[in-house]
Amino acid sequence: MDVMPKWVDIIVVPLFSLFLAAALSALLILAIGESPIAALNLMIEGTLFRSAGWGYMLYYTTNFIFTGLAVSVAFHAALFNIGGEGQAMIGGLGVALVCLFGH
Repeated sequence: MDVMPKWVDIIVVPLFSLFLAAALSALLILAIGESPIAALNLMIEGTLFRSAGWGYMLYYTTNFIFTGLAVSVAFHAALFNIGGEGQAMIGGLGVALVCLFGH
């Protein structure tokens, strides 16, 4: 099997993944009887053009961001298969213990 060129791995594969996700989402939205264009418009408008949308977006993505950081630290330590939830829980426990007994 030949190796894919680097530009295909960087550009084409993510674009194809986004297109496939959008197509499947559109089919699901059509299956429930709504307009995919109206749903996309609502998602973009509600998130980017309203101040509450920015707040909710940042609130809900914070856990994903910190879980990704926890996984990246474990990955660099060659302990990648611990799991994001466990790492976030142990990290929270560590922070709580430092806050309780660190002063």
